[in-house]
Amino acid sequence: MKCLSFPLSWFLCSLFTYGHTKNAYASDEPWLTHAEFIYPVNTLGVDERPYLAVSSTQGVALLDTQGKVLSSIDIKSEHLDFRWLPESSQVGILSTLDINSGKVQLIKVDVAAGELRAMAEFSAKNTAIDALCVGSSSEHVELYTVDVDGSVQQLAINTKNIEHWYLHPVRDFTVGPNIKSCAVDDTAQTLYIAEENIGIWRYSANPEHEVNRTLLQLPTELEVEYVDATSFGDVAVVSPDSNHIWLFDSTNTTFNPIALTHDVAPKTLQLQREGTSLVAYLFDEKSGHSRNIELSDISTKQGDITQGEAQQSFTPYGQTQPVQSYGDAADDPAIWVNSKVPSQSLVYGTDKKSGLNVYDLEGKLLKSLPVGRVNNVDIRYNINVNGETVDIAAASNRTSQSISLFKIDRGTGLPSLLGDLKTDLADPYGLCMGKYGKDLAVWINDTDGRFQRYNIEFNNNMATATMTMQWTVPSQPEGCVSDDENLRLFYGEESTGVWLKNLDEKSADTLIATATSDVHADIEGMSLFTVNDQHYLIVSSQGNNRYAVYAVDDNNKYLGVFAVGANWTKMIDGASETDGLDVTSHHLGQALPDGLLVVQDGHNVMPKAAQNFKLVSGTLLRNWILEKIN
Repeated sequence: MKCLSFPLSWFLCSLFTYGHTKNAYASDEPWLTHAEFIYPVNTLGVDERPYLAVSSTQGVALLDTQGKVLSSIDIKSEHLDFRWLPESSQVGILSTLDINSGKVQLIKVDVAAGELRAMAEFSAKNTAIDALCVGSSSEHVELYTVDVDGSVQQLAINTKNIEHWYLHPVRDFTVGPNIKSCAVDDTAQTLYIAEENIGIWRYSANPEHEVNRTLLQLPTELEVEYVDATSFGDVAVVSPDSNHIWLFDSTNTTFNPIALTHDVAPKTLQLQREGTSLVAYLFDEKSGHSRNIELSDISTKQGDITQGEAQQSFTPYGQTQPVQSYGDAADDPAIWVNSKVPSQSLVYGTDKKSGLNVYDLEGKLLKSLPVGRVNNVDIRYNINVNGETVDIAAASNRTSQSISLFKIDRGTGLPSLLGDLKTDLADPYGLCMGKYGKDLAVWINDTDGRFQRYNIEFNNNMATATMTMQWTVPSQPEGCVSDDENLRLFYGEESTGVWLKNLDEKSADTLIATATSDVHADIEGMSLFTVNDQHYLIVSSQGNNRYAVYAVDDNNKYLGVFAVGANWTKMIDGASETDGLDVTSHHLGQALPDGLLVVQDGHNVMPKAAQNFKLVSGTLLRNWILEKIN
């Protein structure tokens, strides 16, 4: 065996497979010498690992370490990708493509029992599938398919039913035609797609991220055939036009060639990490035989394009119905607390292309008011209107350059429009309310940086607004929240951070939080949450899909960030690119004893739909804060 030296301490040991390699195939077993796809299954606590094999002439098989068939399914197939089921090292999912029916087959692999069982199939409508791959996390496994028109389907695999698995759509997007294969790097949440005459396209596998791609260039004359990735972040490509394995170096975002012997034309590829060695299992188009190649002393390199992971992720228990408008439409929520029947509290949410929506605590739409392009909304309680005590909601209305004011029925929680109070702002944007003694105030800003305070008064069922304060910030503001009791206003300058204005002092405003590696612009929605009589400011860090928390009673101490992730049991996606948010620590019934967090979701998927709002139990936030401060 000859070992060749390569840059970066890489070297190649050719271990051509005719029964004489490491973990050798038995030469008299046709599966291991003729199957186009061979994948060794690494299982914990098992000295002799089995193999999975996929053949266009024989079907699908589970083989023992000598290559003898333990179980097989007569489905002539191409493509092979495998993942363990969550929290399992003995049962996994094999995905392959039936060449006769054109359907993706999902097969249960029970290594302990030595059995294969077909559990689900999937076919694309009015088209044919060219490529498939699977990805996984600690909670679920996903299937990716690419059809002949270049449309990607991302689907979650529900494996709870022991008789049959089910597929749930997550998202779909277009990548273009002539796709040969795909692979997922689970560690970096990255999807790699091989376009035959172009190269390798890299996408985020996180459905909450925008569909942006990066081309990883290969030699222009190379017709890319197969790409594969390991769970450690190794990525490689082969083409039958070149006797090389092209290994990805994420540091330089390049593929480095590793030469094979001149008589090899690799058509397929399965990668496997074995200690410090990387092993490539190939099908040689020239000989029609399977081979394995050991790449020793290859350091693990990962190409993370996911913008990083938050320290902790909260799972939403529910979500609102999507807004009526498509595109960037849902924006800001406000929670109306029902003091008499807390479990019947409501969520207000703006559709900034249409009007104001009202939802129950399960997310069902109860009322929609088409009052114009309202952007932000807030609520205050116990307001005296001509001798009647009512609750009031206010929203910034970009259609009429006004403050839209609503009277809330204290029995049902549903609003009715009182009227629009004109401002001198050209583009009313962010808004919040404050109640200081008997004074009801609306804080509103413009995209040009102006911030204003209007005092609201009622006379004979007519509301009037008087501007009593104005200032300007250097760049665009939006989110704000008033701490009425302590006479302080927190407001955001999207590109800069969070400002504090003390309302009982004439001192200059203080920048209490800035954009950091954890907290990215844009600084968007914000609200106050109370734990043990202490106030915590929750801020949307829109630029990296996180939420930052500051202990504003403890010198504005930064506590950390969290994310709102997917609820795979209920098939509710997480939240990303959040504009507005609201939170309350009030008891909202047995299901929400510590209140509620509501966040706007900029990318509503699982399945793809117009934007909406995600609903998170306040208990998750309370417990997180207590862990941080104790």
